[in-house]
Amino acid sequence: MTLVAALIGLLIMMAMLMMWVVEFQVEAARERRLSEAVAREAAARCHENAPLEAVNACLKKLAVPFNR
Repeated sequence: MTLVAALIGLLIMMAMLMMWVVEFQVEAARERRLSEAVAREAAARCHENAPLEAVNACLKKLAVPFNR
C-alpha cells in the first residue's frame, strides 16, 4: 500500500512539473514573439529610408547576434 501511495505521489509531482514546464515554454515563446515583432517593426522603419545606403546602415545598426 505504501508503494502505491508513493507512486501516486510521484505521478502527481510529475504532472505538476510538466504543467510548470509547459507554462515556462509558453511564456518564453510569448516573449520571443514579442521581441521578434519589435525587431521586424524596427527593420520596417529602416526600409522607409529612401537611399539604399541609408537602409543598409540602419539595418547594420539593428544587427544583433542571436544565441541559437
